[in-house]
Amino acid sequence: MNTLRTTKAAQRFYAVGSRPLTEEEKVIRFEAYALKSPECPNDILRDCAYAMAMEIDAACILIPVPDHTGDTKANRRLAHAIAQDAPTGIAVDVRDLLTRSHPVPSTCARHKERRGPLPIEEHCITVREHRPFPLKRVFFVDNVITSGNTLEACAQALGFGTGLVYADASRL
Repeated sequence: MNTLRTTKAAQRFYAVGSRPLTEEEKVIRFEAYALKSPECPNDILRDCAYAMAMEIDAACILIPVPDHTGDTKANRRLAHAIAQDAPTGIAVDVRDLLTRSHPVPSTCARHKERRGPLPIEEHCITVREHRPFPLKRVFFVDNVITSGNTLEACAQALGFGTGLVYADASRL
C-alpha cells in the first residue's frame, strides 16, 4: 500500500532554507504549524479546512491522525471542520479510530534535528475498538506530509486508506 501516491493536499510546503520563500509560502508554513495545536485559531482552522474540503470529490470517512503522543484532538478538530465545509451533497463522516500504543518521537522534531523520518513500524499506530462503519473512501487527516511514513502506518493499522493533508512537503 503506498498512500504517498494517492494522498491529497491543499497546498505545497517548502522547507526553510531550501530556497527563499514567497510571502504566500510563509503563510502556508505558519498555518501548517498552527494546525498541530488543538488551540489553533478558528480563522486559520476554517481557512485550512475549507482548502482541504475542496479536495474531496465523493462520500468519505475522515480519520484524524494521532500526534506523537497518541492524541487526536488537533486533527479531530480539523477533520470536523473539513466535514462542515465538504461540497454540497457529499456525505463526510468523521471517525476517531486511531491512536498509538505508546508515545513516539515527534516527526517534526526529528525533521528539525535532521534525523530522518521515523520508520513505519516504529509509529505504533493502533486501531481503537469501534463499531462497524459503511465502506467509503477513507482519508487520514493530518497537517503535513513529509516522508509519508505516518500515513502509511495509519493505512497499515486500518488495512486501507490514504491521506488528506493541508500541506505536502513529500515531493520536493
